[in-house]
Amino acid sequence: MAPIALEGEDHTRDAAFNKILHGKSAEQKAGFRAMLKKDPVAQKAAIDEYFKHWDNKLASNETAEEREVNLAPILLVSYYNLVTDLYEYGWGASFHFCRFAYVEGFYQAIARHEHYLAHMMGLRDGMKVLDVGCGVGGPAREIAKFSGANIVGLNNNDYQIERAQRYAAKEGLTHQLGFTKGDFMVASIPESKKSKTTDSLKQMSFPPNIFDAVYAIEATVHAPSLEGAYSEIFRVLKPGGVFGVYEWLMTDQYDNENPHHREIRLGIEQGDGISNM
Repeated sequence: MAPIALEGEDHTRDAAFNKILHGKSAEQKAGFRAMLKKDPVAQKAAIDEYFKHWDNKLASNETAEEREVNLAPILLVSYYNLVTDLYEYGWGASFHFCRFAYVEGFYQAIARHEHYLAHMMGLRDGMKVLDVGCGVGGPAREIAKFSGANIVGLNNNDYQIERAQRYAAKEGLTHQLGFTKGDFMVASIPESKKSKTTDSLKQMSFPPNIFDAVYAIEATVHAPSLEGAYSEIFRVLKPGGVFGVYEWLMTDQYDNENPHHREIRLGIEQGDGISNM
């Protein structure tokens, strides 16, 4: 399979827009308060940027060629610029699903889900671990406290990184947690878009074979190519290291020729910032 063509990262652009849209709202205590602190003009721009990718895209007339067209990384940045505060307000700091035991509390179930992953991966004190698509750092904080591992959170959204850093400092975990901006895809960048900052084929800024373990919790579904995402994870993982993942996937029963199946899939993609599930 040919590499998916990705737009190169532009940290300067993202940081400038983050400052305008979010201002100092990353310092707010709760998601609802942060929602009230946005720049309205920049917020409308973020909404327009996100929904332009879906204009006139209907399940009934979708073609195979359209499914293969990669939506630029700005799609995901725009999505989380819009929904992060709402997620925190209604869901908490761990943006993932989990199983519930009878009469088990929500946050207890979320934590158990994260503990189980760390346990099955054998994470322990002193290991260097990568969290791929770390959100605002809820799972990273929980797993760091549970396992004693040192965790680096990778995220392509500046606002979420600011929130994650704030929470880590508040919980006294800055010695165990770090957060860095980056994409988890291998990039095949068109010649017309190459520059001094986008001429690498690697979107992760880590050297090879550096992490003892890597995990991803409902994050790599956002990648336009799982092969690209997992190839990059394999590159940074030490030989013999462990990769643990919870992920959204369609079963073999999905039939792209079935209009109802396509309608369900496209609705999930549009509602969750997924370029191609």
